[in-house]
Amino acid sequence: MPVIFFAIFLFYYLSKGIKFSSPLKRAEEARYIVALLAKVVKSDGRVNETEAAIVSEVLSEISMKFRVDRDELKRVYNSQKDNTKNAFGVAFEYNQRFKLSTPEKIGKIYFFLNLAYMDGNFNDAEKRIISEICDGFELYRGLKEEIFSKFGAEFRTRQSYNQNYSNQNHNNQNRQKSSKKTPYEILGVDRNISNDELKKVYRSLVKKYHPDILMGRGADDEIVEAGTKKLQEINEAYEKIKNERGL
Repeated sequence: MPVIFFAIFLFYYLSKGIKFSSPLKRAEEARYIVALLAKVVKSDGRVNETEAAIVSEVLSEISMKFRVDRDELKRVYNSQKDNTKNAFGVAFEYNQRFKLSTPEKIGKIYFFLNLAYMDGNFNDAEKRIISEICDGFELYRGLKEEIFSKFGAEFRTRQSYNQNYSNQNHNNQNRQKSSKKTPYEILGVDRNISNDELKKVYRSLVKKYHPDILMGRGADDEIVEAGTKKLQEINEAYEKIKNERGL
């Protein structure tokens, strides 16, 4: 798998500049980051199953890195996700409170862009929110445009690679023994599983096999490629079950 600038370790950009001071200070910074990521993720008005699984993993990572209770971060996320009008204010206050350096600001913008692009699209609402965060961070216009342009180019390169990889492996996957299993067997669940439990299992599998999450954990290329193939199989099985159940 090629080295893609924006995809090198999902949480690397988040980690840049973490100031391990007092527990109260760490908790405060974590809350600012979660508040902003909530606005980015919900800016297009919806969160699909894959996004929800990744957000869950991100919250766990932030909880671990900042040593903050995850339930508290989840409460912040839920309280902020439906209010996208104050992204500038939250970012400005965060910047003023923590005196973020330019590399720290850029690292966090790349983190938010990674979240915005995780559904394969970058729409106007997401761009507006992240642009407001850039303004709140007091990044000058030229730098902001450079970040957006470079990130977009790297995303398109990665998207093209993933599509080619998927096409090249599609026929082989169809011949694999696992492909002969029922969708329920692929997900490792009973046919009578409830819809809510099915959703929980699917999210858990996404967190286990999603390539971005695997890269974020430092997995090597072979593991990431295997995870990519497995996730495609999981997604196909989940879609078949949803169609069967009219979900």
